[in-house]
Amino acid sequence: MKKKVCPRCGSRNVEWIIPQVWSRWVCYNCDYTGPIIEVDDEMENKIVKNWKENKEEILYKESLRKNKDNEEDENEELSDEEIDEKLKKLGI
Repeated sequence: MKKKVCPRCGSRNVEWIIPQVWSRWVCYNCDYTGPIIEVDDEMENKIVKNWKENKEEILYKESLRKNKDNEEDENEELSDEEIDEKLKKLGI
C-alpha cells in the first residue's frame, strides 16, 4: 500500500497547505515544504534511515542552496530605469 510521505525525512506527518495548489505540503517533522511522494514500506524505511544518518548534511546543503537562491534574487533586482526600459519595450 502506498503512503504519502515527506521526501526529505520520510515522515507521514504531512499536511496539504493550500488545497488550490496541490504541490504545497508541509512536513511537521522536518519543516520541509513542497511536493510529497507516495511510497511503499520499503522506500519509506530507506528515506527515514537516510534522514537519520545524514540529517545535518542534508540541512546544511539545503541552507547553502537557499542562501545562493537569495543572493541570486537580490542580484536580479532591477533599477527603476531598467524597469521603465522593459515596460517601454513591451509597449506598456
